[in-house]
Amino acid sequence: MAEPPPDGLATLTAQRERARRSMPAPRHPISATPLVNIAPSDEVQVSVATPATVDDQPRPLTTSTSAVPDVGAPVRVTLYVDRQADEFMENARIAGLTARPKVDISRSAVVRLALRKLMAEMSPAEVKALLTRQEVSSTGPGRKRR
Repeated sequence: MAEPPPDGLATLTAQRERARRSMPAPRHPISATPLVNIAPSDEVQVSVATPATVDDQPRPLTTSTSAVPDVGAPVRVTLYVDRQADEFMENARIAGLTARPKVDISRSAVVRLALRKLMAEMSPAEVKALLTRQEVSSTGPGRKRR
């Protein structure tokens, strides 16, 4: 007698099941116990910080004698200076490189130092008043019109 033909779908299903990979066990399993046990009757105190104005900001206590304040991460800005300011920043960089020990003085460091000194000496309103009194010296034609 002749054998019945093999079932094609059953063969393909069996191959697919053999080819599947199982998920490996986690290397660092999460523990099932909670880290903090809080009963429903316990009171939890939450402190809400209110926004502080410039005058009543808390000052961090520092033990170092450094005069440079902790200002956080720098923010990228585009800055245009005239040739005289650019030459000054380059001369400051060269002075830092020729000094012993060498000091890495970048143009950004010079601008940050100048801004810190300006912020200590003048308010934004005073800066505005000073800049409005200065003459505008425009050398270029400005933005091209379409």
